[in-house]
Amino acid sequence: MRLKDLLTCTIGIFLCTSCIKDEAPNAEADIEKCILPADILSGTEIDYNLPFDESLNAYPIYIEVNNGTDLTAQAPTFELTPGATINPASGTTHNFTKPVRYTTTSEDGKWHRTYAISLHYPSTTNIPTSFHFETVKKVSNYYVFYEEAPGHATLTWASGNQGFALTGGGNSPEEYPTTISSEGRSGNCLKLVTHTTGDLGNKVGKPIAAGNLFIGKFELLNALGDALAATKFGTTFYYQPTKLTGYYKYKAGPKFYENGEYTDRKDVFNIYALFYEKDDKVQTLDGHIATNNYEHPNMVALAIIDQADAVETEEWKRFELPFDYERFGKTIDLEKLAKGQYNISIILSASKNGDEFKGAPGSTLLIDDLEIEYK
Repeated sequence: MRLKDLLTCTIGIFLCTSCIKDEAPNAEADIEKCILPADILSGTEIDYNLPFDESLNAYPIYIEVNNGTDLTAQAPTFELTPGATINPASGTTHNFTKPVRYTTTSEDGKWHRTYAISLHYPSTTNIPTSFHFETVKKVSNYYVFYEEAPGHATLTWASGNQGFALTGGGNSPEEYPTTISSEGRSGNCLKLVTHTTGDLGNKVGKPIAAGNLFIGKFELLNALGDALAATKFGTTFYYQPTKLTGYYKYKAGPKFYENGEYTDRKDVFNIYALFYEKDDKVQTLDGHIATNNYEHPNMVALAIIDQADAVETEEWKRFELPFDYERFGKTIDLEKLAKGQYNISIILSASKNGDEFKGAPGSTLLIDDLEIEYK
């Protein structure tokens, strides 16, 4: 089921007219699955619902393949929405050393969509370990943060902005929960703000959206069902992290919203980082980790701000969060570490309970000069 079907069916009567229109037969043109030989794939998770990328002028699909795979001659086949066609044709051979563009057409011929499909090898270099939040790109109507550093793989941060876009609440990037600010310690910084989600959010039981940023990816199709599963935390890390440091400013919103009403509860932000082992069954952890008190069989170490230290401040306040390895009783397997079998993620939120759609609208967290220390 595509996103628009899921959205309209969830909202029900509220959008019944739109639902009838969206469900008109033969009016979709989506790639639902891209099929390549299983023995060349290095992972099974492929996101088919990434937002439109203006730099590619297409909807991107990224597929990770094993090192040594011949990218010059691959012939993916596709599963499309019923009746749709694709050009170039499914099963034809192409050179994927650069993204290959495909155009889908709905059965009635009225709808088209252009995809850019990229095959890439697993990164053998670390992501940057210092983050200054100076660079963003505009995707749809919101900002996406990314970090580049010589000798490192580019890191693209994820956020819930894509889900907030469904509410129609952001008319410009600055009106989204996750945005950029010029009020950094030097230059720009990250700005996270908790917002209400309007009538639409209330009707689907998600009345607030906490500004958040994390290393991983946001799966939009899960956002309306199991919202915690929509946040996939983690990327490969080849070092043993020892400490997460940085600076913050914070102001809680005036009234905390939970269980359908405003209360006198005080909002608080959250900063934490996960370090965990990957295996055949677990490639990423998701938002359920926080509701499970950060416990999971694959967890190796946790760095988290003590809530007594998560205070309101108008001045930049430094934090140092050591990675706690003793909690999980794990030791690092250096051979696995060298092979990229460990993941790291950093998660930042303007409202600690925002993953449960509880928080104070207006709560604002600024973050700058974040760094992972490691050995």
